[in-house]
Formats: sequence, structure tokens, C-alpha cells
Amino acid sequence: MRARSARKPTRTATAEVTKPSPMRGEIIAAAAEIIVRKGYGACTMRAVAALVDMKAGSLYYHFKSKDEIVEEILNQGIETLHARVAEAIRNLPIDAPFAGRLSAAVGVHVSSLVGKDQRYMHVYEHLPPVIKRRSRKMRETYAQLWHDLFADGVASGEVDAGIDLQLLVPYFLGGLNRVPEWMRAGGASNDRVAALAITTLLDGIRAGR
Repeated sequence: MRARSARKPTRTATAEVTKPSPMRGEIIAAAAEIIVRKGYGACTMRAVAALVDMKAGSLYYHFKSKDEIVEEILNQGIETLHARVAEAIRNLPIDAPFAGRLSAAVGVHVSSLVGKDQRYMHVYEHLPPVIKRRSRKMRETYAQLWHDLFADGVASGEVDAGIDLQLLVPYFLGGLNRVPEWMRAGGASNDRVAALAITTLLDGIRAGR
């Protein structure tokens, strides 16, 4: 294995989460719940208004359309996830090994998918392609966070330099995003899932394997 470089890991930029007003927050939460439980088609302005005990016409004071609500849901989900993962990495010592930084990032990503805010994270999979594309830029920014993490591992000699990170990042995130589907059925804990993901990944990309 190559000796570790003296290069310090890239420090993640602070991802700020824009918090909606209380009423907008209730509307967003209601719409997310409807989409996850009943599908995108069932999420009408009337259905959302009924869930927050509001007249349908009054809903337009807060949002111009259903699609605007959905776009806000997507923004909140990815902003929150980005901020949490970035913070977990940032809170580690500057010289923390790649494995430790990866473990922290994976643990937060997985816990966010199955935690109290999971409805925001799972709305994406229920949306038509045209709506999904609206969050593309933000999702690419989040993917870049992971790309930088793996690039630091390459620079330090802990990750095989021959690995194509442009392929690895979407492959890895795609796998993590499907975790809730089998995690609930198997009864695995967040820590066990994170440990499995990290072990299998590191065995494949570790330098000098």
C-alpha cells in the first residue's frame, strides 16, 4: 500500500438549510405524506388543504401550484441531507482516516433515509421524470460532496487511484438509497447497515488490496 500523503482532506462547505415558515412547513409535510402514501397523482391542492385543515383557496396564498410545493419538498430533502452529512464529516479531526470519514457520512445518510424526516427523502422516487429533473442541480451538488470525500481517499493513498469516481459515486449512492426497502424487512439497525456498506465498499476500493 502507498504511504499516506501529507495532503489534508478537503473540508466540506457548510450546507445551509432554508427553513420554511411554520404554515409552509405544515403544507410541505402534508404534501410529502400524501405523495409517499398514495402517489404523486393523489397529491392535489384540495387534498393537501384538507390535511392541514385549510380551505383550498387559502393554500394559494402560500404556494402558487402543486408543483411548487413538490419542488420545495425536494429542496428541503436534499438540503437537509447535504447539511447533515457535511456536518458529520466536518466535525471529525482534520487528519481523520478516510474509513472514519466514510463511516460518518454513510451513517448519517442511512439514518436520514429511515429517520423522522424520511418522507422528504422518499418523495423523489414517486415523482414523474419531468419533476425529478427540477432537483438535478442540487442532487449533483450533493454527489460532489461524496466525490470529494473519495478523492481525498485517493490522495491519501487509502483508495485505489484506478477507481473511476464518476461511476463509483452514483453507484454507491444508488445502493444506499435503496437501503430502506430491505432494511425494514431484515430488522437491521442503522449501525449494522452502515458497517456492511463500508466493509463491502472498502474491500473493493482499498489501495493495495
